[in-house]
Amino acid sequence: MKEFKKIFFVVVALSYFSISGISQNNGSKYGADSMQCLSNLSTMSEFVKIKVYEYAYSPWVYCFQNCPAASKNIYIQGEDIIEYKIEKAETDEIKEAYIDTLMLLYDQRIEYFGEEAKVLGKKGIKLLTFRREAVEEAYDILKKATEIGKTDVDEAVAATFITTSAVLFRNGVVGADVMISNYVMAMEYLEGQRPSRKLTQAIESIEKTFSESGAADCDALIAIFTPKYEENKQDVELLTKITELLKQTDCQKSDLFAQASESLFELEPSAKAGANLAIVFADRKDYEKAIEYYNKAIEIETDNSQKAKYYYQLAAIAMEKRNLIEVKQNCKQAISLDSGFGKAYILLGNAYAAASQDCGSTNFEKAAVFLVAADQFANAKSADPTVAAEAGNLIEKYSQYFPNNEDAFFEGFTDGQSYTVKCWINESTTIRTRKNN
Repeated sequence: MKEFKKIFFVVVALSYFSISGISQNNGSKYGADSMQCLSNLSTMSEFVKIKVYEYAYSPWVYCFQNCPAASKNIYIQGEDIIEYKIEKAETDEIKEAYIDTLMLLYDQRIEYFGEEAKVLGKKGIKLLTFRREAVEEAYDILKKATEIGKTDVDEAVAATFITTSAVLFRNGVVGADVMISNYVMAMEYLEGQRPSRKLTQAIESIEKTFSESGAADCDALIAIFTPKYEENKQDVELLTKITELLKQTDCQKSDLFAQASESLFELEPSAKAGANLAIVFADRKDYEKAIEYYNKAIEIETDNSQKAKYYYQLAAIAMEKRNLIEVKQNCKQAISLDSGFGKAYILLGNAYAAASQDCGSTNFEKAAVFLVAADQFANAKSADPTVAAEAGNLIEKYSQYFPNNEDAFFEGFTDGQSYTVKCWINESTTIRTRKNN
């Protein structure tokens, strides 16, 4: 109890000096007694360097009370000192008093050395570390840190802010609109930062937390963003947020997604907006409109890898319409832009296989179509490891339809010879026959 009273006194005294500020030390950053301040700063630092925090505590208290503006080390090293005292506290009362002191340390650091967003972020995370039940208080601190920090917000701070948002949403403290708004804000600020492994991990964590929160529901998103869309149809930033969020949560079939995408394309034609519209119309089986917008996206897009994806989608639509010639044209375009695009090779192989009954007049000629189909599956397997298993299965499936050796012999061909499959396919291959048992 005696120790608790002592600590309680220190917390109250620290609060007093924090409020009083430099006016208590004659305007000098080293306080009324500069030699004493410098001596305690030096002693504190020496003990912190060798991690003897117990002996660093007394000189820290002197500096914190009497010359709070003397050095940022009072707060940087003080954080380690007070965390040590928290961990070594013998009673809950003493521990709570030291946690209060740590929170006060962050407030005073902001008062004398600024960096509000950075320090508030540390304060919010440490509060959760030592007081897990203080979620609402930590949430308010982390929200302010995120809002002030903007694109400079620490990745861990933004991720923890969304975690606390999700906890409060599940507990009914905040609504889905707040959860969604917080997610949009955090993602916007993080996506404005320079790419790094830490950033990627934070974004993945935030997206996982948001998707599992229960707030990412189509009906909730549409209810929240429809009025905003109606009021701000000319706001490019809002329209971008709406389309991206609906896309991430698989709500592309909604009228809101279509309307926001069309408005965005009219205001600011872009490849992404055009592709969004193409997705909408393809889902609605309005293939002509989908083709129109994919072609617009291709015209605007400058990244070859992305452009290849648009050509692949055109090929997929053509396959749906059974227009195999267009499938080939668009797959070839995709492959020319991205030679490692395995899915394009597979789609092309499937288109060739689908033409087996239409290309050729003899059994041999029709069966030879499966050779060029298998060639495309082999290309997919070697070009793209992500589709290797699928490609291997397709090769096994269609190899049973290769020409048999009797038909090949009758046509004058043997294994290993070159052969060109004519028709609209017009591809050269190597004869491989299946042997009759």
